[in-house]
Amino acid sequence: MSDIRRAVLNLGRDLAIAFANTVFAPGNPAGALHGWSDLVDFLELRGAVSRTDGVALRAMGEKDARRCAAAFTHAVELRETIRAMLAALAAGRPLRARWVGEVNQALGWGAGAERLVRDGAGWRFGFVPDWEDPLRALAPVARAIADLAARGRGVEIRKCANPRCVLYFLDGSRTRRRRWCSMAVCGNRTKVAAHARRRRGRGQF
Repeated sequence: MSDIRRAVLNLGRDLAIAFANTVFAPGNPAGALHGWSDLVDFLELRGAVSRTDGVALRAMGEKDARRCAAAFTHAVELRETIRAMLAALAAGRPLRARWVGEVNQALGWGAGAERLVRDGAGWRFGFVPDWEDPLRALAPVARAIADLAARGRGVEIRKCANPRCVLYFLDGSRTRRRRWCSMAVCGNRTKVAAHARRRRGRGQF
């Protein structure tokens, strides 16, 4: 299984947080996303684009590699903005106008128009984005972080309590006291390390 598939399986339900968490570790700017194809895989696996749209976006990457590479660069920049916004939300700090402006710009990448689209044997009104612009792939991520920002302090964003972990999560626990991105990974490791330090302090090693 590829890095991107392993990552997507364990990143939680929120698209913006899952996208931010594709970084994985400090000093690793690419994380699970190494190019346009990885980005499309991520969006498709998260349900942000349909399988049909994913095929079209991958074909766009082959047909217009330069524009898709530029769109991927924008994706990495948007991810850093989202991570900064999540850090602020987790700490209860206000969001900077620059971050909001960047998200608003990304929301505009999903521009399109209402058109008649097929609906079984008939037709219905549907929103159709600009199919020729690869940046449209990032609009669902922008909508997801915009939704979190609009919810403000009412949203329970947390950063993993493991100081060596860079992941965020949405705390949906009953007590709202969840501390770890994953109890099975960071929670247990941190507890084991703390136990070892206590034993060393008591001279038991």
